[in-house]
Amino acid sequence: MTLGLREKLELIRQGIIRGYIIPGLEEKGYMVTTWKRPVSLEDMVLKDGGWRPIYTQFTSWETYAKDHPLCVYFNTFYGDVYEKAYRICFIEYLLNIKNLQLPPRLIGVFTRLNLHEGGYYWKHRISIDLNFPDACIREIDATYDELLVMLDREGLLDLLEEKAREGCQRRRKDLK
Repeated sequence: MTLGLREKLELIRQGIIRGYIIPGLEEKGYMVTTWKRPVSLEDMVLKDGGWRPIYTQFTSWETYAKDHPLCVYFNTFYGDVYEKAYRICFIEYLLNIKNLQLPPRLIGVFTRLNLHEGGYYWKHRISIDLNFPDACIREIDATYDELLVMLDREGLLDLLEEKAREGCQRRRKDLK
């Protein structure tokens, strides 16, 4: 199997993330969640009369969380728009409640992740330089805490926790 440049770059980013950054975040209390980031419209490009994915066969959709309701996703397939593509990775902080109404003060801090099948989730995105993994861990954790404080100031944490509980109960009923 011959790998293209996109696949090679994604595998390099994932190697650094899985080998160093995720273990560092696990020490800070982050765990893999059961919720996976959905494929969105921004994960594709319109080419040759159809939508083509930007992501590769190696893309992982796993998310990580320290506290509910914010999930962290390592967007390893989107960084190759930069000159030093191998070292740039985007971190997305996702609210995993679909079609949530956000207060106006949080719109802009969070932007929509529009889904291919309709609907949306809210995300906040930052880029990190994988050449400095210790700094990445600190930045990911600090941004996570800042976003939780913003959500708390707007009174959303209790609402988000309640909606997540409702979603879990609904999934349990569906499994029975």
